[in-house]
Amino acid sequence: MTEQFITQSPQVQKIIKGFNLTKTLLVSSIIIGESHTGKRSLIKHLFPTTTIVDGNDQEKVENFLENNDELIIVNFEKLSNIENLNFDNKRIIAIANYASNERIIDSLFAFIYHMPSLKERPEDIELLTQYFSKEVEYNLMLKDKLSIDLSRVDISANTQSLKKSIYDQAFVSSCTKREIEDILYHYLFHSMSGNSDYKEYLPLYERPLIEAGLAKYGSQLKLSDILGINRNTLRKKIYELNID
Repeated sequence: MTEQFITQSPQVQKIIKGFNLTKTLLVSSIIIGESHTGKRSLIKHLFPTTTIVDGNDQEKVENFLENNDELIIVNFEKLSNIENLNFDNKRIIAIANYASNERIIDSLFAFIYHMPSLKERPEDIELLTQYFSKEVEYNLMLKDKLSIDLSRVDISANTQSLKKSIYDQAFVSSCTKREIEDILYHYLFHSMSGNSDYKEYLPLYERPLIEAGLAKYGSQLKLSDILGINRNTLRKKIYELNID
């Protein structure tokens, strides 16, 4: 089955075009970029039948090089003595998180591609969010369609953190009262340790209650009525909790 790869990034489209133009040539290429930017998915999409070997196993890579004219080497930066590798008359596609030795890499590879991070591919963030949201809906067997807040999507670790933030939002949006109680129970059970724990952990309940109330009802006056507390008391709590 061909690996699926989704992108609208002109930078990535240029990489795809470069690989497609050299698919039938016995030349070697390397794609370098941060972890979880889709390098491996892209290469598996473009070369679905090509043998893959991991650079963490030096001996295995050397054996595969002897017996294959076409090879994908992942974690290429983990290899040692790369200057002794023989790529003559072979189509080698290497995948690396960083360039371990730029001089040697220049001599080994005819084409060097740099995979941009998601921060450099804003057009892909919403696209990947939609794709992973469908995956999350399926895996969690959610009845309702997910509504993801893009401002809360985390791309600090590219697709790894993006997917996690979607799972986090999915869980939060579908959480039951009992699940919330269980979360608080386990957190408090492992965290409580001092004589002033009541005062320290009370904001766990008060902050989300007040923030949600202000967002829902739009005014302190209405919220104070809803909560059944004095408006001055509410104002004091907002100040103490540093709620905007």
